[in-house]
Order: sequence, then C-alpha cells, then structure tokens
Amino acid sequence: MHTARVIPGWFLVLFMAMSVILPASAREKTDVVILKNGDHITCEIKSLERGMLSVGTDAMGTVEIKWQDVERVTSIFQFRVQDAQGHLYVGSLQAAADRGQVNVVGQRSASNLDHLSIVEIHEVGRSRWTRLSGSADLSYSFTKASDRTQLNFSGDVIYRTEKYSGQLAYSSTLGTSNGETDADRKLLTLVGTREFSGKWLAYSRASFEHNLELQLDRRFSILGGPGYRITQSNRSMVTAIAAAAFTRESYYNEGISTNVEGFFGMDAQFFKLYSPKFDIVNQFVFLPNFTTRGRRRMEYNSKFRFEVLKDFFVTLTFYDSYDSKPPSETAQKNDYGFTTGLSWSFRR
Repeated sequence: MHTARVIPGWFLVLFMAMSVILPASAREKTDVVILKNGDHITCEIKSLERGMLSVGTDAMGTVEIKWQDVERVTSIFQFRVQDAQGHLYVGSLQAAADRGQVNVVGQRSASNLDHLSIVEIHEVGRSRWTRLSGSADLSYSFTKASDRTQLNFSGDVIYRTEKYSGQLAYSSTLGTSNGETDADRKLLTLVGTREFSGKWLAYSRASFEHNLELQLDRRFSILGGPGYRITQSNRSMVTAIAAAAFTRESYYNEGISTNVEGFFGMDAQFFKLYSPKFDIVNQFVFLPNFTTRGRRRMEYNSKFRFEVLKDFFVTLTFYDSYDSKPPSETAQKNDYGFTTGLSWSFRR
C-alpha cells in the first residue's frame, strides 16, 4: 500500500498552514446589534455572508446570528456593504429611522438600506488573515476482494479584498488495483476575479490538468473574460462566465498541440448556513474548440455538503469530463466519478 505518497508535498504543507491560522487581534467591541426579540449585543461585527452575521463577544466568543433575526446594527468602524443588485457602499453603520434598515455613512453612502437586500458586510482594512477562507475534502475506500484502493483529495483557499478575490484549488483521484495504478486524475487551478459595482465582474483562470482515463498527460490553460451574477441573495448565488481560452496539451503517444477555445460557464450555489448547515454547488462549462473543427469539451462538477459537527461536513461529489474528439484515437471520450467523504472548512 503506497497510495499516501501520491499526495503532493506542497499541498500537505498548505493544508497544515491552513489548520494553524490564528485569528488576528480583535479590536474594540463597541458595535451594537439589536435583535427582533429585543436583545442587545455589544460586540465586534466580523462579517455577513450567506445569511449569517458573525460577531465577536467577550462572554461567548464568536457568535453567528441569522440575518433575518437582526433589527438594527450600528458601528463607528468602516464596512464594505453589498446588496443583492451588486451595488457597493462603504462607510460606518448607523441606525435608520425605520426598523430593519441601516444607513451607510461614508465615502459611498446609502440611506434606509433594507436589511433583507444586503448580502455581504465586511470590515474595511481588517488583517489579511481574516480575509482567508478555505476547505479540504478527503475520502478513501479499500476493497479486499480486488485489492483495490481509491483516494480522493481536494481543497481550496480563497483570499478576498474589497474588490478582488483569488482562489487556489487542487483536486486529485488515485486508484490502484493489485499494485498498479488504474485511475489517476489531477486538477490545479488559480482563479482571480475583480468585481464592479452592479452585477458585472472580470474573470481569469490558469489551470493544469492530468487525466489517465482520458489518456491526457497534461493540459495547461489560461483564460479570461467577463462574468455576470444572475442572482445573489442570502440563500443562493448564480454566476455566468464567457471567456476566451488558450490551451497547450499533450496526450500519451501524441505530440503537443495548442488550441483556442471558447469558454461558457455557469456556477450555481445554494446554501443554508444555520443549523443544520448545507450547501450545494453545481458548475458546468462548455468549451467549443476553434482550432479543431467539431471538437468540443464539457465539464460538470457537483458537490453537496451537510454539516455533522461544527465546520465538519459529510460530502457527496460527482464529476464528469467529456471530449468529443480527443487527439488520441484510443482515448476515452468520457470520464466520470462519484465520491463520498468528509470535509473541513474555516470561515465558510
């Protein structure tokens, strides 16, 4: 059994670094949150994401509150506030005349902003560590009758600022039977986005891919183009991407080829971040090839996570890769798989 050695050393280092990240020193807890039941909480507002307001308190540590249960929020510190239409506001948080509303007072002000229209709140100028979030998934199976093992490992780290975000993600599947590798799949991606006021964004991605089932030795690709958030709320986010892609690939027993492709993608996320937490992510990409007539590729990935302990999830994952005209005549056109495992996340 030698499967453990296939996990890249750099990723283990990254995983350990993620696990020891410590929160930055807390500032003064002078913010005030008033709930609909009349409770007043003096705290440090950390963030609002996906319908959950995270606050730091002296007595109870970090507390998560359903955003729909909040009546008023006030703070003298500067925050970046985004509504469901993609509009961005920056300033301190002050009570509005009506309940369930907030005034943002500062360089980008807003008056009487309805709570339910707000989808994100982040403090401006916080430590770089608080801008990080991430997750790691692991599953393993062994069948004695066929002496077959399979290891699936994936993880990602996201860094966000007021307008920019970057994501480093890695996934791999390794299967062995009778001491020989019969499944090997790796994907490493680096994604960058720049958000604009409104629902538009700029999207870029660089990636490396290897797939033994498809006889793909390696594929490097880089792409960029505009994106549009079709919907963004405290329960869902759907984004469409259109881009131009340039790839350089090599199949087993074939030469290196360069291709120009289109990239049309859809990312649909649905989530509930109060107990029991769950999220569903569906990603579909269609890539018509402009270099090789008639060739088109499709990628579909789906993940469902259900929280069983704080920050630990049971995960179900499905992936499907299709290539209508692979360069190698003996290569399979389709590769798909289904996995179950455990997932851990922080600040997500």
